Amino acid sequence: MAAERRVIAVATRDPFDPATFSGLSANLFANLRADGVLPIPIATRDIRVRDAFSGAVNLAGIARGEFSGRRAPKINPNWFWSRRGLERMSRRFDTKLLRLPASVADSLGRPPILQIGTHVRTSLLGWRSFCLTDATVAQAVAADEFSVARASRRVVAEAMDYQREVFHSCEKVFVLSHWAKSSVVADYGYPDERVVVVGAGANVDQALPRSVDRSRPYVLFVGADWRQKGGPLLVDAFRILRRRVPTARLVVVGCSPDIVEPGVEVLGRLDRRDPAQRRRLFEAYAGATVFSILPAFDAFPNVLLEAGWYGVPVVSTDEGSRPEAVVDGLTGLLATERDPAQIADRLLWIFQDQALAERLGSQAARRVSELFTWPVVARRLLREIGSPLLAQSSEAR
Repeated sequence: MAAERRVIAVATRDPFDPATFSGLSANLFANLRADGVLPIPIATRDIRVRDAFSGAVNLAGIARGEFSGRRAPKINPNWFWSRRGLERMSRRFDTKLLRLPASVADSLGRPPILQIGTHVRTSLLGWRSFCLTDATVAQAVAADEFSVARASRRVVAEAMDYQREVFHSCEKVFVLSHWAKSSVVADYGYPDERVVVVGAGANVDQALPRSVDRSRPYVLFVGADWRQKGGPLLVDAFRILRRRVPTARLVVVGCSPDIVEPGVEVLGRLDRRDPAQRRRLFEAYAGATVFSILPAFDAFPNVLLEAGWYGVPVVSTDEGSRPEAVVDGLTGLLATERDPAQIADRLLWIFQDQALAERLGSQAARRVSELFTWPVVARRLLREIGSPLLAQSSEAR
């Protein structure tokens, strides 16, 4: 394959691993490959044994037994997010670029770098760089989320400075939402016209018909982190709902919270790599009356797109990027407050009004199929990266 139809596919971990960036990386690069562009993978979270002697391991977290969820990083955030740590990862990234076979580039030039995230920047000449992110360090720290929020104030400042340098080293910055774009422009001084909202695709690969059992209706929750995704708030709203709809159930997928509550069924984690478990997850979507997660912060919840793909109306809150994934009154209902009663009201409307539920669900499915599939997102990226990738992609043929 000619060099001009290649891209350096960069992510913190294996870009082709379905677990990297919740499947975003693997799905995006798979669809670039389907468009005739060969991704050459590089993982940048290159932490080595000797790094333990320079403070890489979060010994304090180990001592306190805090390793549960993303608020308790195993890698010391003051080590990883410091300027020294980020520059260390960037140097190792440069070494990997230098070790690429000579055949990767020819007289037409080197293939562009497309990084998922903003963890490294190359100091080598001759490489075109682009990045794609769902949120910024500034947004994560403001929400007290992700490992960077566990770092010291000095290190947070260094992380923001370095992210600014990564952004400004890129020809264009791709983001999943206008919400993320607002921070790239306002907090980092990056030119508005070079920030491109490309969205994301639903991480589904099976088309199943809607199969709602109206005698056993249920709210579906899908998330690996029960608390971060707003599970406790959803249970409070569900209790109110069950007073009006005694047959209502809440089905929990992706985690196993320790709760005993009438009507709550915990399916736990379903491994998408296992065909039977993946189908069970998709069947849960197809049979749901309504889908709901209620995180206070979530950069761009892909599960909202998955629900829409299966024609399931969504109830959530209007925080962050959610109004871009779920259009209030069109594809779902968004509460303006993190109030159980307000959320329960919206769940009840969908449970009691079949015509409303069907209208919201069908419009959600139509919107996702038109705007939020990985082939659509991949072709948007190809158009923005431009020649020579676009010239030989299926978009141009």
